[in-house]
Amino acid sequence: MLPNFPPALNFDVDDIISSYSQDDDIEKAVVHRTTFYDTSSSDASTLTGATSYADLAPSKVTNTPHKLPPKRYTQFLRHLRLTVFTVYRRIFTLIFIANLIGLYVILRSANAQTIELEDLSTWASANFLISILVRQDVFVNLIFRTAWLVPWWVPLRIRRLVARVYTYGGIHSGAAVAGTMWFFAFTTLISIRFSQQECYTVPFLVLTWLILVLLALILLLAFPHLRSIYHNTFEMTHRFLGWASIALFWAQLLLLTYHSSQSSPTPTSLGAILVQSPTFWNLFLITITLIYPWLRLRCWSFTPEVLSSHALRLHFTHRIHRFSCLSISNSPFKEWHPFATFPSLNANEPGGSMVISAAGDWTTSLIQSQTQAQTRRHTLQCFAPPQPPPPLRIWVRGTVKAGVLSLSCIFPRVIILTTGSGIGPALSSLLDKPPTQFCRLIWSTRAPLQTYGEKLCVEVEKADPDALIIDTTNMGRPDLVQVAYQVWRETRAEAVFVLSNEKVTRKVVYGLEARGIPAFGPIWDS
Repeated sequence: MLPNFPPALNFDVDDIISSYSQDDDIEKAVVHRTTFYDTSSSDASTLTGATSYADLAPSKVTNTPHKLPPKRYTQFLRHLRLTVFTVYRRIFTLIFIANLIGLYVILRSANAQTIELEDLSTWASANFLISILVRQDVFVNLIFRTAWLVPWWVPLRIRRLVARVYTYGGIHSGAAVAGTMWFFAFTTLISIRFSQQECYTVPFLVLTWLILVLLALILLLAFPHLRSIYHNTFEMTHRFLGWASIALFWAQLLLLTYHSSQSSPTPTSLGAILVQSPTFWNLFLITITLIYPWLRLRCWSFTPEVLSSHALRLHFTHRIHRFSCLSISNSPFKEWHPFATFPSLNANEPGGSMVISAAGDWTTSLIQSQTQAQTRRHTLQCFAPPQPPPPLRIWVRGTVKAGVLSLSCIFPRVIILTTGSGIGPALSSLLDKPPTQFCRLIWSTRAPLQTYGEKLCVEVEKADPDALIIDTTNMGRPDLVQVAYQVWRETRAEAVFVLSNEKVTRKVVYGLEARGIPAFGPIWDS
């Protein structure tokens, strides 16, 4: 259960990204309570008090727009700081430098003939353990919940740094690459000694090179450009080649340990050597870490509610922590899709719901199938009493976890800028923000009433009566950097959280950070 935090910390957890363009292949979630409001003004609209969408009249923003200030520093320095050396890459670099220091220590005290294979395998397995552990839901929640404890009186510079904990993926990738480099050194040393002394068998040498090839393939397909183009392939290879590598690691360790026990001058049992090996314990922890989420694999029943041809809401009765991100799948061993979840507004009803936007192959197929089923039910109503939709069985795995937007709690005044179905995670934060926190919503989307329904839209007005809603169907797509800066100036906010597709998120976060405004958003590192 989540602990009871003080007012500054009793808030939300969501990190589902929202789609801004129908062409973007991004899976998103939408909050189960919201409301939208139309506007036909040349700028944007503010929400006024109303009980239904029909009661809302467009209203113009009368404030004179603030001109965007020039970007700070030179273009070269901005590129280095905000593009080349992002926090994610700085973490990656620190991990890699730490491993280079370890390599220097080993080479300083030994040469190719005296280096212990056990040292190289320990470094490799330790890095792989860190890489796998940091992606586990329990560890992720620990990182975020530690960040939530930072009070508002801490200087903004420190809170701004703490809010970057969502870039923990730099630890994952840095340790994975470093571990592969250590294993490359291990394989090279094995090959040299085999060619010079023939102290290892051919099957053992082949097994070692096979592991190295699998690791290289995993790294290659995880390269950002390839990962974005072949994301489904990336998920499959990351999972199955990773599992295969761990299985082969175990086989290699047993063979190497057996070789050591046979070549030992004094009789030593295989088990005695294993329990003294750091690599054995690293592999043991890795195996437990990989198995644990699958022990929590469950098949839940969801009640579908079609909101439109672009959005679907799934209701469930299971009790989960508030503001959680839930991973669901129709094929557990193929692909998983995370979505923000939202508790029921009725305190007497257990469970909650999630709203899914048509932003990728899987979500589009799911929405289309439920839309077709709803059409068939409506047709049959002419001949029989109306029937509720049948439950939808979907697999759920692991522990619900926190996300980027949950970090808004460490700022007393924030802006949440979102597009499309990102309104879901945004509303979960708005509706349950700390009592004394100021939070302003900016929502840019097309035809929100038609897409998300009146019930969802009305909740927006309840969450933030002064929210800035931009209907792109009537107004076209605005310059969101300009809009965010305008609202930031007027509200004197400390930070801006951006939830959109990758292109828009990167553009807005960069545009604000380049002008000295703390901005945060998902980084698409997996």
